Amino acid sequence: MSVIKRSVSLDDSVAERVEAAADEDGVSFSSWLSSAAEDTLLLREGLRGIREWEADAGELSAEERAAGEALLNRLLGDVSAKSA
Repeated sequence: MSVIKRSVSLDDSVAERVEAAADEDGVSFSSWLSSAAEDTLLLREGLRGIREWEADAGELSAEERAAGEALLNRLLGDVSAKSA
C-alpha cells in the first residue's frame, strides 16, 4: 500500500478527541484518521447502493426495515460476543 502525505486542519476539540481515540486504540493519529475516513467512505458507498436499489425496487417497508435491523443486531451481537 502506498501512502500519500497530506496536511489537514482540524478544530482543536476534534484533534484532541482523535488523539485520545488513537491512543486508546494504540495507533497513530494518522492511522486513526485514515481508518475513520475509510469507514466513512464505505458507509457512503453502502448508502449510495441502497438508494440505487430503492430507485429500482422501491423503498423498504417498515416491516422489512425492522427485520433487517433485527438481523443486523443479532449478527453484531454474535460478533461482539465472540470478540469479548
